[in-house]
Amino acid sequence: MDELGALLDEVTRDHAVGVTDDGERLVAMRVAEDWSVGVRLHREGSHRQWAMRELVVRRGAGDRSFQGADVRDLPLGAVVSEARRLATRSVDPGSEPRTTVGRLLEERSGRLGRDDLAMAAVALEYTRLVERGERAPAKRMAERHGGSPGTWTNRVAEARRRGYLTAVERGEAGGALTSTARVLLDLDVG
Repeated sequence: MDELGALLDEVTRDHAVGVTDDGERLVAMRVAEDWSVGVRLHREGSHRQWAMRELVVRRGAGDRSFQGADVRDLPLGAVVSEARRLATRSVDPGSEPRTTVGRLLEERSGRLGRDDLAMAAVALEYTRLVERGERAPAKRMAERHGGSPGTWTNRVAEARRRGYLTAVERGEAGGALTSTARVLLDLDVG
């Protein structure tokens, strides 16, 4: 039996994450009481970018057969997004960053500045909030550090423009911390 199928057989909670010998992430999730979905993801570029290689859908105990219409009712887009989030969370984050937004604000008497180190720290905090599932990361940053959500949105946009966050579609949250930002923050690049 393949590794993804074995993980699906063993998942007893909401999800389980496994790692293959070549670093792929296997994510098994219970989608509903009688459905489970397994996703094999391969890392591309940054450790936060995952390409889907395999998708397995299973029906639970009892009648294990299903039809195409049954699968169309599953929220597969959301399931794959969640699998990518879980795969990202499973990666060893490496060392502590050289600095954070909070430390910079403290060291600079409450003024963040717009230098490269500040923008890389903004990118890091933003990606961590998005990875935790925060639906309004700029709002959370404003609550945590002061200022308006619009100010934090502009800072995130500036960090992305400078190449510290990967591109996303207009209006979407997300993106990955780039290797440039990871180097600037003294994080393990890998």
